[in-house]
Amino acid sequence: MSFLRSLFRRAPTPRIEHPLFGRIAYSRDGRWENRSFELWGHGHVDLVIDAPPSGPTRDQEQAFLRFRDSRPTLLPRCLDAVATVRREQAFPESEFQITGLSIPALGDARAGGLWTLWLDCGDEQFWYGVQTEDEWRTLAAFADD
Repeated sequence: MSFLRSLFRRAPTPRIEHPLFGRIAYSRDGRWENRSFELWGHGHVDLVIDAPPSGPTRDQEQAFLRFRDSRPTLLPRCLDAVATVRREQAFPESEFQITGLSIPALGDARAGGLWTLWLDCGDEQFWYGVQTEDEWRTLAAFADD
């Protein structure tokens, strides 16, 4: 019986305490996640990092530092891009909450380099995102239901 149990028992989820990303866990689909990340004063942000089992790469860490430190200019640009999408849908301006950030596998051609910042603007039907493939120089905002 113990033999059968060992066949079907899941291996423990790898977890590390990362100096930038906090307590992250490696998921079965090959990504590191922190469901309680704090970003720019917003708590409980879903952080997803497309990285190998060994953990986030140095390139990802450095790119995240550039992203984090660009808040004074980047966040207003992201909010303006989302406001444009909301106006097209005839939604009034409202408060926002950052709910997610995905960091791509940088330097990995199979994954591309698509970053996504997720926002909740209080709409019951839509979540909003801002994506970039060029380290936030060009932004593409969208609504997702």
